[in-house]
Amino acid sequence: MSVWLLPENIADMLPREARLIERLRSKFFSLVQSHGFEVVRPPMIEYVDSLLTGSGSDLDLRTFKIIDQVSGRTLGIRADMTPQVARIDAHILNRSGISRLCYAGSVLHARPLHPIASRQPYVCGIELFGSSSHQSDLEVIRIGLEVLNSFGLDDQYLDIGHVGVVRSVLDTDPRAHECLPEILTALKLKDPTELDLAVDKLKPETVKALIKLMRLFGGEEVLDKIEEELSAFPGVRKAVEEVRWIAERCQAKHISFDFSAVHGYQYLTGITYSVTIPGCYQSVLRGGRYDNVGSKFGRDRPAVGFTLYLREMIGVIPTKRPYAIVAPGDIDDPALTEKINSLRGEGKIVVQLLPGDNFESLEDAFRLDEELVLEDGKWQIVRRYFKKE
Repeated sequence: MSVWLLPENIADMLPREARLIERLRSKFFSLVQSHGFEVVRPPMIEYVDSLLTGSGSDLDLRTFKIIDQVSGRTLGIRADMTPQVARIDAHILNRSGISRLCYAGSVLHARPLHPIASRQPYVCGIELFGSSSHQSDLEVIRIGLEVLNSFGLDDQYLDIGHVGVVRSVLDTDPRAHECLPEILTALKLKDPTELDLAVDKLKPETVKALIKLMRLFGGEEVLDKIEEELSAFPGVRKAVEEVRWIAERCQAKHISFDFSAVHGYQYLTGITYSVTIPGCYQSVLRGGRYDNVGSKFGRDRPAVGFTLYLREMIGVIPTKRPYAIVAPGDIDDPALTEKINSLRGEGKIVVQLLPGDNFESLEDAFRLDEELVLEDGKWQIVRRYFKKE
């Protein structure tokens, strides 16, 4: 085996990808900060009992665990930043009103979300704490769509659900908790045969309702059918009304509804949503309401937010090589140094040639349309096309 071979589903971030990630990260922070969100940067590792508080078994399975050589306790490498931000809000900031927090960084997954997913996603997201209103759900969804628009991804497909529908069905069946993993797997796969593992424990009406949920997904007509066919379960009508209210106001171009999408079921408490875009094999945005997580840290704070997966979307975002100005390598010319520093201060890229530089290698990274040349005793920018040597 080659010594430089990387683990499965782990890859280097090469210049083009890193450059685009940085541009998207900058756009994201600029936009969400204009809405009043403040940046936080949680640590890469925490004690597991803190890192996984209130997050459910899915996150536990995706978290790398190591032994801290200082304390002897078990540490986890973060697989999701949302619980960390919830801890910061509940335990450190301790604000009484609404908190709007945002973040960006790498996370690490012990298991990929699907066979070809990266185990080191680069994510950014927002979390809004302190409001249980529909308006806060709407604000977060609208910001997510606005961020994607700012990335040039205006062909968005928003899928909305509500964990209250499945929860209302299962709450009427005393033994549902005994086979919850099998139920959630069946719902995620939309495969009624997966329920066979749980049929002996569930009431017939529970099985019938779950199968209906697997089959009821699509356009606005789904909302009417859910209300009509599952009205016997308490809480279903209220959950559908919340979804309808959001859908009418979120200003998305394409909206669908799916109440069997149970990603994060064990900690989400209300509205859920995801966004897909053409060319991407998984959702590039996931979010929802998770009002119970803060209580695990000592404060019962309502919360809603989303996470964006930047590495997943960059393959469909058009990108160009950045412009660069080529400068001679004369380091003993004060006027040249002053001119280069001035251009860089204006935000321009200036590559000063070193011995061994060649334009072919530079043109792999930059568009070399301009050159600094000495004309009439002054260093001037001249448009120039460099042929590859």
